[in-house]
Amino acid sequence: MTASSPPYNAGDRIILMTIGLLLILLIVFVFALINISNTYQTKKQDYSELAEPRTDPGQVKVKPAPARIVETPVIVLAVPVDTPESLTPVPVRTKQPPTKPAAALVAKQPAKPKPTIKKETRVAQPINESGYLKLGSDGHILSHDATEWACVQDRATGLIWEVKTDDNSMRDRDNFFSWYDPNAERNHGAAGQRDGGRCKGKAGCDTLAYVEALNEQHLCGFSDWHMPSRDEMLTLIDRSKANKASIDADYFPQTVPSWYWTASSNPDKPDHAWFVLFRNGLALNALKHQPKHVRLVRSRQSEKKTLNRLAFNP
Repeated sequence: MTASSPPYNAGDRIILMTIGLLLILLIVFVFALINISNTYQTKKQDYSELAEPRTDPGQVKVKPAPARIVETPVIVLAVPVDTPESLTPVPVRTKQPPTKPAAALVAKQPAKPKPTIKKETRVAQPINESGYLKLGSDGHILSHDATEWACVQDRATGLIWEVKTDDNSMRDRDNFFSWYDPNAERNHGAAGQRDGGRCKGKAGCDTLAYVEALNEQHLCGFSDWHMPSRDEMLTLIDRSKANKASIDADYFPQTVPSWYWTASSNPDKPDHAWFVLFRNGLALNALKHQPKHVRLVRSRQSEKKTLNRLAFNP
């Protein structure tokens, strides 16, 4: 009789054992999940109880509110001594301290200091809209409707300007001068050209010669005339006037709509200097030897020294 073969071989046993092990692990995992879930529910309930504590209304002790002290009104009896009818008590209201009126409070406030106003030291003069003053040849202030004057003072800047003429003199409107200044600090290394213009009169036809000659004449009583800087010359520009030149012709007659030298040399181009073109009021620069017109000026500092000489001419 032959022995029967086993129902399972070695490979089948391994498979069966693996399946059993997996079933065991699955059961353990399910129990672990159940345990974790129960623990979570318990802790969640504990936390909810901590977050929202229940209070038994019967155990809460309510502190009584402090008693308010009510002051009894004081009644003052006004009893006149002379009349017997006044024996009945009459309630009188207690007087409160009188409130100070607003006017008294305002009066006690410190007064604000008054702004100091600078008084102009210039001599009284009829007001004109342009802000210019006409000066005679001796430096006296003339009325704004004067028909002859030699200089003009700008009340806004304090500068005093010469007025050009049309009489073939040194100050004639058609004179031309070359730019010349031997001062190395001002000319940036290029002095310009001496006597290179076209002019009338006894002065040389360059800017320095004209300055020296006008100071010798003591125009308007002054001897400190000089060439204006570019910024000073631009203060004369007036584009509101419908004139041929961009300047107030009511105070600066005989002004041609052309170029006028300034004392400002061009540091980038030492052989050039700045001029103002009164046709359109622009500041440009050109070679110093090219002839142009000239208008001299006195500075505000010089004007302050001689204010006491300016008086209205009756």
